[in-house]
Amino acid sequence: MLRQRVFGVLLTDKGWEDLEQPLKPYTSEGKIGKYIYCEEVRPDGSYFVIIVTSNSPDGTAFEAEISIPHHYIKSFIAAAERKLIGLVSEQ
Repeated sequence: MLRQRVFGVLLTDKGWEDLEQPLKPYTSEGKIGKYIYCEEVRPDGSYFVIIVTSNSPDGTAFEAEISIPHHYIKSFIAAAERKLIGLVSEQ
């Protein structure tokens, strides 16, 4: 059985500088800095494509496909749940 995963995409500093305004509705911030939660990532094309789920101003959910130039991507993290992305264990 295939487990559903969620992704956290981190951009470079230049990526945030250039793309912060259009990506602001999809951005979260936590211990690892700013990131974007995604339902799917497709890193193998001309652009790094992310699929995000968000809410419109009237509260209805919608899915958006966002294409980001590869040089703006620092990394991406996959986890079973959103709350696990950026989780740091205390030792």
